[in-house]
Amino acid sequence: MIRMEPHILFADDNSDICELVQTLLHAAGFRVSTSENAADVLQRVATESFDAIILDYWMQEATGIELCRQIRTFDQTTPILICSGAVTQADREAGALAGAQGYIGKPFNSAELIGALRSVLKASAADSAFTNG
Repeated sequence: MIRMEPHILFADDNSDICELVQTLLHAAGFRVSTSENAADVLQRVATESFDAIILDYWMQEATGIELCRQIRTFDQTTPILICSGAVTQADREAGALAGAQGYIGKPFNSAELIGALRSVLKASAADSAFTNG
Protein backbone atom coordinates (compact mmCIF):
# COMPACT_ATOMS: atom_id res chain seq x y z
CA MET A 1 0.00 0.00 0.00
CA ILE A 2 1.35 3.42 -0.93
CA ARG A 3 1.03 5.99 1.85
CA MET A 4 0.38 9.54 0.67
CA GLU A 5 2.06 12.47 2.36
CA PRO A 6 -0.44 14.59 4.30
CA HIS A 7 -1.06 17.82 2.38
CA ILE A 8 -0.75 20.91 4.58
CA LEU A 9 -1.61 24.53 3.78
CA PHE A 10 0.59 26.94 5.72
CA ALA A 11 -0.48 30.60 5.63
CA ASP A 12 1.67 33.51 6.76
CA ASP A 13 2.18 36.91 5.13
CA ASN A 14 5.94 36.63 5.71
CA SER A 15 7.46 34.77 2.75
CA ASP A 16 10.60 33.87 4.72
CA ILE A 17 8.52 32.12 7.38
CA CYS A 18 6.51 30.34 4.67
CA GLU A 19 9.71 29.06 3.08
CA LEU A 20 11.20 27.98 6.41
CA VAL A 21 8.08 26.11 7.54
CA GLN A 22 7.65 24.54 4.12
CA THR A 23 11.22 23.17 4.28
CA LEU A 24 10.78 21.99 7.87
CA LEU A 25 7.48 20.20 7.25
CA HIS A 26 8.65 18.71 3.96
CA ALA A 27 11.65 17.20 5.77
CA ALA A 28 9.20 15.70 8.29
CA GLY A 29 7.26 13.95 5.54
CA PHE A 30 4.51 16.43 4.71
CA ARG A 31 3.53 17.90 1.36
CA VAL A 32 3.22 21.65 1.94
CA SER A 33 1.55 24.45 0.04
CA THR A 34 1.96 28.02 1.25
CA SER A 35 -0.13 31.15 0.99
CA GLU A 36 0.75 34.73 1.88
CA ASN A 37 -2.69 36.39 1.88
CA ALA A 38 -6.20 35.79 3.15
CA ALA A 39 -7.97 35.81 -0.22
CA ASP A 40 -5.63 33.14 -1.55
CA VAL A 41 -6.16 31.00 1.57
CA LEU A 42 -9.94 31.10 1.15
CA GLN A 43 -9.79 30.38 -2.58
CA ARG A 44 -7.41 27.46 -2.14
CA VAL A 45 -9.32 25.89 0.75
CA ALA A 46 -12.52 26.13 -1.32
CA THR A 47 -10.97 24.48 -4.39
CA GLU A 48 -8.18 22.19 -3.14
CA SER A 49 -8.02 19.36 -0.65
CA PHE A 50 -5.82 19.71 2.43
CA ASP A 51 -5.32 17.37 5.35
CA ALA A 52 -4.68 20.31 7.69
CA ILE A 53 -4.37 24.10 7.62
CA ILE A 54 -2.00 26.24 9.68
CA LEU A 55 -2.93 29.93 9.88
CA ASP A 56 -0.78 32.76 11.20
CA TYR A 57 -2.76 34.95 13.57
CA TRP A 58 -1.54 38.30 12.24
CA MET A 59 -2.00 38.46 8.47
CA GLN A 60 -2.52 41.76 6.68
CA GLU A 61 -6.06 41.28 5.36
CA ALA A 62 -7.54 39.19 8.17
CA THR A 63 -6.52 37.50 11.39
CA GLY A 64 -6.14 33.75 11.58
CA ILE A 65 -9.23 33.71 13.81
CA GLU A 66 -11.26 35.54 11.14
CA LEU A 67 -9.95 33.22 8.43
CA CYS A 68 -10.78 30.19 10.55
CA ARG A 69 -14.36 31.43 11.00
CA GLN A 70 -14.70 32.03 7.25
CA ILE A 71 -13.29 28.60 6.40
CA ARG A 72 -15.70 26.95 8.84
CA THR A 73 -18.66 28.34 6.88
CA PHE A 74 -17.88 25.90 4.05
CA ASP A 75 -15.42 23.37 5.54
CA GLN A 76 -16.20 22.01 8.98
CA THR A 77 -13.81 19.06 8.96
CA THR A 78 -10.27 20.01 7.90
CA PRO A 79 -8.17 20.48 11.05
CA ILE A 80 -6.95 24.04 11.58
CA LEU A 81 -4.06 25.18 13.76
CA ILE A 82 -3.46 28.85 14.54
CA CYS A 83 0.06 30.06 15.30
CA SER A 84 0.63 33.36 17.03
CA GLY A 85 2.85 35.37 19.31
CA ALA A 86 -0.31 36.15 21.30
CA VAL A 87 -0.72 33.10 23.51
CA THR A 88 -3.00 34.10 26.35
CA GLN A 89 -5.79 31.81 27.48
CA ALA A 90 -8.29 34.23 25.89
CA ASP A 91 -6.45 33.93 22.54
CA ARG A 92 -6.54 30.13 22.74
CA GLU A 93 -10.25 30.20 23.59
CA ALA A 94 -10.95 32.56 20.68
CA GLY A 95 -9.21 30.11 18.36
CA ALA A 96 -11.23 27.19 19.69
CA LEU A 97 -14.49 29.15 19.38
CA ALA A 98 -13.61 30.00 15.77
CA GLY A 99 -13.24 26.29 15.02
CA ALA A 100 -9.49 25.71 15.34
CA GLN A 101 -8.31 22.41 16.76
CA GLY A 102 -5.07 23.81 18.11
CA TYR A 103 -3.06 26.92 18.91
CA ILE A 104 0.73 27.13 18.71
CA GLY A 105 2.70 29.96 20.27
CA LYS A 106 5.41 31.77 18.31
CA PRO A 107 8.24 31.39 18.23
CA PHE A 108 7.75 27.65 18.03
CA ASN A 109 10.33 24.93 17.71
CA SER A 110 10.11 22.32 14.99
CA ALA A 111 9.20 19.47 17.34
CA GLU A 112 6.29 21.47 18.78
CA LEU A 113 4.91 22.34 15.35
CA ILE A 114 5.29 18.82 13.96
CA GLY A 115 3.85 17.30 17.14
CA ALA A 116 0.79 19.56 17.07
CA LEU A 117 0.25 18.85 13.39
CA ARG A 118 0.53 15.08 13.82
CA SER A 119 -1.83 15.26 16.79
CA VAL A 120 -4.62 17.01 14.87
CA LEU A 121 -4.11 14.70 11.88
CA LYS A 122 -4.40 11.65 14.12
CA ALA A 123 -7.53 13.03 15.80
CA SER A 124 -9.03 13.85 12.41
CA ALA A 125 -8.35 10.31 11.14
CA ALA A 126 -9.96 8.84 14.27
CA ASP A 127 -13.01 11.10 13.86
CA SER A 128 -13.27 10.13 10.22
CA ALA A 129 -13.04 6.41 11.03
CA PHE A 130 -15.70 6.77 13.73
CA THR A 131 -18.03 8.76 11.46
CA ASN A 132 -17.54 6.52 8.42
CA GLY A 133 -17.08 3.18 10.10
